[in-house]
This record gives sequence, structure tokens and C-alpha cells, in this order.
Amino acid sequence: MEDRIEQLTRLFLKFPGIGARQAKRFAYFILSQEESYVKNLASTLTTARAQAHTCTLCYKIFEGDPGLCNICSDTNRDNKKIAVVEKSTDIDAFSKTDYNGLFFVLGGLIPIVQKNIVANTKANALVERVKKESQNKTEIILAFPLTPNGDHTDSVIRELLAPYQIEISSLGRGLSVGTELEYADPASLEASLKKRE
Repeated sequence: MEDRIEQLTRLFLKFPGIGARQAKRFAYFILSQEESYVKNLASTLTTARAQAHTCTLCYKIFEGDPGLCNICSDTNRDNKKIAVVEKSTDIDAFSKTDYNGLFFVLGGLIPIVQKNIVANTKANALVERVKKESQNKTEIILAFPLTPNGDHTDSVIRELLAPYQIEISSLGRGLSVGTELEYADPASLEASLKKRE
């Protein structure tokens, strides 16, 4: 029978970016804490999960009453633009910019090797939303990570949305502000040349 340390380790392995060694360290950390800490952690997790909902329009995870999240229900936002992101946490990055449009959380990337291209994402829901709202939208911004799977997801979503005659853009890529050209990696420099203004 699997012991509790192994059970905890398996649970922590599901966390994004966590490997086996780090998962085991988390398990030992939890088991070495005072009982009050562990009870507080368990209670906080249970309460947070009970109060978390998925927005019925953009699929962002949020805390509050079921239905629309605070972004989708904000009438002051520019509802003509939708930024499509991989996960809810990506929306937080936009809060540091002057972007004032809406969002759509795809729920994952589409791996290059995946046969069913929309199996584990909300791609079909995105297509349905664009289909219904295309007359009122001016731009769909694809904001995926600059990785092979991010690039593949970008291509697939462009293809799925092509019939709806709406402008589709991707985040600019290339050199960071302050980068010296002599230290730039070739891929970033090439991307900068392609996206030059």
C-alpha cells in the first residue's frame, strides 16, 4: 500500500513546473509543520475552492458569485477586442499594461503532436463566441507563450477563426527594451526584423 508521503508527493507532482524531487520536498515540508498550520492550509484550500468559479463567458477562474467575472461584467472595458490567453494567470500580466479589452482563457495549448487539435482546450467555445460576436468585434489578439506549442496553438486558432472575417493579431516578439544588438540571440533578432514597424 502506498504511504502518505508518496500520496502527497503524487498530488504535488500535478502542480505546474514541479518535478519529483521538489514534490517530495513539499510533502516533507507539510508533514514537518505544526498541526495548526496544516489545518489552516487545508481549510484555506477548501474554502478557496468552494468560492472559486469559472466565468461563463471568458472561462477565467475568479472568486465571487457564479456567472460573469469582474472583467466581463465591466461596462467600461473595450468590448471590441478579445485577448486569447492560455490560462487565467496570464490575465494578471495584462493588468500591468494599458490593455482595456476583454479576454478568453483557452485552458491550455494545443501540442504539435496532438491528433485532436481542440480536445483539451476551449477552442470550440472560442469559435462559437467569435461566431456570435464577430459583427461587434474589431480584433482578436492571440497572446500565447513563445514556445513551439504556443506557436502551433496560434496557427490552429488562426485557422479556426479564419472564416469569420475579423482581424487576428499576435503579440509582437523580438528584442526586449534595452537590449544591446551584439548580445541579442539570433531568434530574437530575426523575430524583430520580421515584426519591424
